[in-house]
Amino acid sequence: MSIYNYLGGPLAKKTIFNKYFNAKTSKSLTRKFGGLCILYDWLYIDKLGLKAQPQRFQVHSCGNDPMRALIFGPMFLGFCGSLVVALDIMLIPFHGEDDAFHWWLLYLVLGFNLTFLNLQPLWDRMAPPKLAYFDRQTGMVGYTFDIPDCEARDEFGNCCFDWRDMQCSLINESTSQSGSRAFFPRLSHKNIDKYPQTKMTIVVTELAQNPIYCLLFWERLVRFMDNTKPLPDIPEYEGYRHLDSITAEFDKQNNRPEVYWRDMSFAQQTEIYDELYAEAYKIDWYSDEPQPEITKPWQRWTPEPERKQTLN
Repeated sequence: MSIYNYLGGPLAKKTIFNKYFNAKTSKSLTRKFGGLCILYDWLYIDKLGLKAQPQRFQVHSCGNDPMRALIFGPMFLGFCGSLVVALDIMLIPFHGEDDAFHWWLLYLVLGFNLTFLNLQPLWDRMAPPKLAYFDRQTGMVGYTFDIPDCEARDEFGNCCFDWRDMQCSLINESTSQSGSRAFFPRLSHKNIDKYPQTKMTIVVTELAQNPIYCLLFWERLVRFMDNTKPLPDIPEYEGYRHLDSITAEFDKQNNRPEVYWRDMSFAQQTEIYDELYAEAYKIDWYSDEPQPEITKPWQRWTPEPERKQTLN
């Protein structure tokens, strides 16, 4: 049977593939340089501390925020201005004696772009994104914005719903005027008529021409919210595994190395990602027999520290 048959109804909360992976680069290579954005670090302010606790929270954007859509206007103007300046530079050899290069235009566009670049962090502070966070510890799903008629609130004072009341559907939507289509997982409360604001469409990849990416996303979220099992052994959790009691005990019994993924280059992690996704294409997604989970990845892949990137 084709996985396209998943279209039309909510996906089951089960795991079949049981292989989870996301490549993650070293922190020393990220959030290091802000370029000409003086307020670059403001982009990473996390008021609730959700992203600082990946062992407990998964955070996803709900999108559809009209305030954030205003950003695209200045971005478009900056792009058009830069294009005009580039054309003016290309035409320098053809300028006559009375037709000098338009330096004022260069300064105007450069000043506009630099101003817009540094205003972005301020806009993020004034109009924060709408987020949903999945709490593995409490089994609840919270929202950073108010939802009418919500009956429960979490420790942050935000509206929240029981994970058991959440559902995911696979949708196929047009992404351009030319008719190009892509697959997306759409999460929402099962009573969508009462809580329409809980709906969120997740972008799982830039070219989601195959629904398998959506199925893997949902399976990974389902597995994450199962707090009766340890966290999957993947790069993003390695530095936080000891903070999850079940995971810490499992690692102790499993004799897990204290450092494994951190000794592996991002390039090698990407190769593992491609390897696992190639396997995902071959499995029977309608099988009732789940595949065994990889609990000892060090027995399958050997890190090659000499391939790690360094700052230069």
